[in-house]
Amino acid sequence: MLGTSAERLRTVFPPFMKLIHTADIHLDASFAAAGFPAGFGNQRRQALRDVFLKIMKRAKAWPADGVLIAGDLFEQERVSRDTVAFLKEVFEMLRPIPVFIAPGNHDPFVQLSPYATASWPANVYIFDKPEWDSHALQHVPLTVHGFAFDGIEISRNPFEALQVEEDGRVHVALGHGSERGHQPEGKHSYAPFDGGALAQAGLHYVALGHFHSVTPIQGSFDTVMYYSGTPEGHGFNETGARHYLEVEIDTEGEQPEVTVRPVPVNQTLYSSHTLDCSALDHSQQLVEALRGLAADKSVGHICKVTLTGTCASTIYESMQASKDAVANQFIHLVLVDETLPPEDYDALALENTSLGMFVRRINSEIKDAPDEEKRDMLTHARALGVSAYRDRELPIQGLEGVQS
Repeated sequence: MLGTSAERLRTVFPPFMKLIHTADIHLDASFAAAGFPAGFGNQRRQALRDVFLKIMKRAKAWPADGVLIAGDLFEQERVSRDTVAFLKEVFEMLRPIPVFIAPGNHDPFVQLSPYATASWPANVYIFDKPEWDSHALQHVPLTVHGFAFDGIEISRNPFEALQVEEDGRVHVALGHGSERGHQPEGKHSYAPFDGGALAQAGLHYVALGHFHSVTPIQGSFDTVMYYSGTPEGHGFNETGARHYLEVEIDTEGEQPEVTVRPVPVNQTLYSSHTLDCSALDHSQQLVEALRGLAADKSVGHICKVTLTGTCASTIYESMQASKDAVANQFIHLVLVDETLPPEDYDALALENTSLGMFVRRINSEIKDAPDEEKRDMLTHARALGVSAYRDRELPIQGLEGVQS
């Protein structure tokens, strides 16, 4: 006769289980404050749906033993009946895979929420109050614990009140809130908690929502905790790849072993760049530099490019034309012009100032330069000197490899 509960479970259940963890999709989000053109918000909202559907199809094909959605699935103030119908169809497609939802601050479980009013498929389990509740699966030895926000601000914070029984089953907690030790700068705190106070023997994985980047919560404890981050960026404050998490829990050993794999899934990449125009001589160079930002064709690109430095008049005059020339390679391109007009060195040379004396002397040296290399070096030196005199950022681009 097998002696431990873990050994008994291994004779009945598969040796490992697979979970999909995602959060902060924000279906039906508004993009009005982002300064995008009319109609652009509709494109972005469709992208959120497309990415969420892609994750759910992966859960079906893998197949996952469960899907964990750690809050902010949609925007309560804007969620449409069409989006609810979409979600119901997606979750129905997943059957019999169970879906667990822990409503967050943007999609709280309130009286008029779709969570409370819609008829959801039988495989969907929505936590409905701000205290821990538990659901035990039968096809795998997994118990999922979760709670719900009951308003924009949760009426009571249950995070550190969780008590897990060591019964040989795998225990997973699901919640939306702010782990104090890993709080991103500028991020509003909701349901704050300490990972160390939540961690305990018998609690193997905590699926978290609210922070929009993949964030492991690490400390002197064995419980594995992760924020999955948002699977699709919402603005220029969410640049780079976005992910969902594939969680595998091996139950063959004496203690379950948790492996977490972040999977990039975003179909759009937000990015911000600064481009110094000081070393550019004509608009074709600007066009090529912009094209390089959209070289990865596996994703769509939404880019903000801040142009700095001293800009040649020919580039400045053709800036809009350059943007139009590359627009079809981007979902959206924002150019922020912070360039300075080109210096009139002939006019500066006429000034009766120390700057005028410097420019007169170096103009003379440029005129008498014995070769093109020397002339280029002196031209860049003049630009550096004038920028330093005016206390501007130095235009060092173009000096690489130049010999004096």
